[in-house]
Amino acid sequence: MKKYIILSLLSVSFTVLVNAQSPEALMTQASGEYKNSNYVSAISLCSKVIQQKPDAFVAYCTRGLSYYQLGKFDAAITDYNKAIEYNPNFAEVIYYRGLVYDKMNKYESSVSDYTKAIQINPNYTDAYYKRGLGYYNIGKYDYAVLDFAKTIQIGGDMADAYFNRGLSYYKMDKFEAAITDFDKTIALKPTYKEAYFNRGLSQFKLDNFEPAVADFTKSITNDPNYLEAYYNRGLTYNKLEKYPNAILDLTKAIQLKVDYADAYCNLGYSLFKSSRYDEAMSNLNKAIGLKTDYADAFFYLGLVLSKQKQYESAIIDFTKCLDLKDAKNPFPKGYYNRGVAYMALNKNDEAMDDFSKAIKLNPDYAEAYSKRGLVEITMQKKPESCADLKKAADMGLEEAINAYVKNCD
Repeated sequence: MKKYIILSLLSVSFTVLVNAQSPEALMTQASGEYKNSNYVSAISLCSKVIQQKPDAFVAYCTRGLSYYQLGKFDAAITDYNKAIEYNPNFAEVIYYRGLVYDKMNKYESSVSDYTKAIQINPNYTDAYYKRGLGYYNIGKYDYAVLDFAKTIQIGGDMADAYFNRGLSYYKMDKFEAAITDFDKTIALKPTYKEAYFNRGLSQFKLDNFEPAVADFTKSITNDPNYLEAYYNRGLTYNKLEKYPNAILDLTKAIQLKVDYADAYCNLGYSLFKSSRYDEAMSNLNKAIGLKTDYADAFFYLGLVLSKQKQYESAIIDFTKCLDLKDAKNPFPKGYYNRGVAYMALNKNDEAMDDFSKAIKLNPDYAEAYSKRGLVEITMQKKPESCADLKKAADMGLEEAINAYVKNCD
């Protein structure tokens, strides 16, 4: 809260008294103490004013401001309530109370106060902006978008308003609109690292991986220790199958945050894809040590163990992954890869069951149809096998095409 706000409050008139301890004289001293950041002294002086003049609106406001600066939010609210009681149409004080509610994470209350301030002053730019943030914090992103738009309309080109509207669009999965607003933010403030970062996230969501990398890189240029930019650039390099680059970025993220479970997990994946299996297992186990219910880490461990032909151990890890994911997010890849491990051990019934579960969850899972077809050949179920292989072949899977030609033509 800006200290010069107190100057506007001092425009409210006091009864002029010649005594040095008069309410006006004390209030002048209190104002000076507040502007000099002497908040405890300002509170003491305001309290003396209130003792002499219990309806001293400015004293309540100033004491509330001082309590706010000291982090004594309940006391600030009490004083703002009194100030509003004596002057219910002073938009700024209602706005200040909204700021305190924000600090207390009482966003519904802050939104209510900003709305009241706007009703009194329909062009209150700061109130629209803060109400937009409040709506964002309670998940009403469409309302937030409207308030940030109003802020821009009234206040002109405001980088923060564009930025937060972009964040709101991102939360609404409107990634193109988010990118447009981040573009405007960057045009106004070219060193706005968070705007580059969030534009990168939006590009990532649209599978625009090269532009995402460029934006994360720009964030890092503006802040060489930008942890999340390194992490997300690493994820993007994984998507681009540029695993050496991913390894460098995810390693940097871990250097910046040694207990970063997600970075260990995705570094493990990058190392797995680079055929560095022992290092992959080490990092995946670190991820699980930090986050014992880390389903993806168990899945990647299963992949590593399968590559090393340790199928029994792989099945254990795939099962842990599936147990963790099934309740909230059924995972067809988990069933498929566990099925492949069962298939390698000639456990055909278990393999068939897993491939069937994978297909149920993803009816377009060509690899699962193909593998189930191959197991059915082994089990001498030719009609079923040919049906599954044809299904996968029709999806263009070469393995299935070859198997169908060999066994079903």
